Amino acid sequence: MPGRPGATLAGKGRTRCTSARKPVFWYGSVQMNENRIESTAPRGRPSLAAILERLDEEVSLLRDRLGGLPRAVEADHVLREIWLDDVHHSTAIEGNTMTRAQVADLVDQGRASGTLFESAEVKGYADAADWVYRNASQYHGVPVSVVSEVHKVALELAWTVQPPATRDRPGSWRTSPVQVGSLKVTLPAAIPADLATWSRSTTDPAGRHPIIHAAVHHAWFERIHPFVDGNGRVGRLILNFMLIQQGYPPAVILRSQRSRYLRALRLADDGNPDALAEVIARAVSGALTRFLIPNLAGEAKLIPLSALASRGPYSPEYLRKLVVAGKLRAIRDGHLWLSSRAWLADYMARRDPRGGRPKSRSRKG
Repeated sequence: MPGRPGATLAGKGRTRCTSARKPVFWYGSVQMNENRIESTAPRGRPSLAAILERLDEEVSLLRDRLGGLPRAVEADHVLREIWLDDVHHSTAIEGNTMTRAQVADLVDQGRASGTLFESAEVKGYADAADWVYRNASQYHGVPVSVVSEVHKVALELAWTVQPPATRDRPGSWRTSPVQVGSLKVTLPAAIPADLATWSRSTTDPAGRHPIIHAAVHHAWFERIHPFVDGNGRVGRLILNFMLIQQGYPPAVILRSQRSRYLRALRLADDGNPDALAEVIARAVSGALTRFLIPNLAGEAKLIPLSALASRGPYSPEYLRKLVVAGKLRAIRDGHLWLSSRAWLADYMARRDPRGGRPKSRSRKG
């Protein structure tokens, strides 16, 4: 894989920010203190606090039971799948029509199936994501120079194929005003000062949960909108830069979640990052349960039902029913039900293929 990921993945007033002043947010239903998140949510829907608590339990499980988030040399194939998903979905959110299979062919074999411009977009994003995965843990916060470098790597090839009308150079701040829907973005003259303030703030979570901290700064970055094009892709790359620094895997926001994601960004711009934090938390959890935990856990390792389901014939909901019915061995750890491939194999070995019921265990004598 060209440029394989090689990072250690360890490791009621509302103010709109249109100048260098740091934005002040009221966190909607989430209130932070030193040790707790208190929140409310519509009945029947888990609160943001519950989602974040569950995510942290998954991360703790990975760290305590599976040795933590791996280096690329230890689990290159796992990081590769996350990387490919990231490249495909982030470019697709911006309108790129290449399929995941075409993306894989391009970055692995150099075979271009889309237009020259779309192929250049994908290749540039792939290289930039690889740079982020490799280098994030070497920094504290997000220096302004990193923002410029990520944009340069992501857009240089595409802008060689099709330069922007403004003739801006990759990695340089825009020099003309832009209109982004109803968003009040930073004027060109204020971009350097705004980015400097934003950059300093990335180093200080101010008591926030890391996911909320990342969500606030993702929305803030999009409000600054420092480039003439590529702000969405670069913003998501910088989001993952921050997540990796805090010991989380990259968040892959799926193309199918585009509308929800953009709506959450608008809410965050209005001062409530709850919905955006939820989108990010679920994306991080997806990387954990679909890729990292199932691939790193041995047959006997206890893992969440969602991770167990990702490599088996049953959904997490069905596995949970089996656990509640006493048919699948599992233990409760906080909010998570944990089982193993070995225990699932035992259930399947006892299952009657004709009726779906476990066979009776053989008796001696």
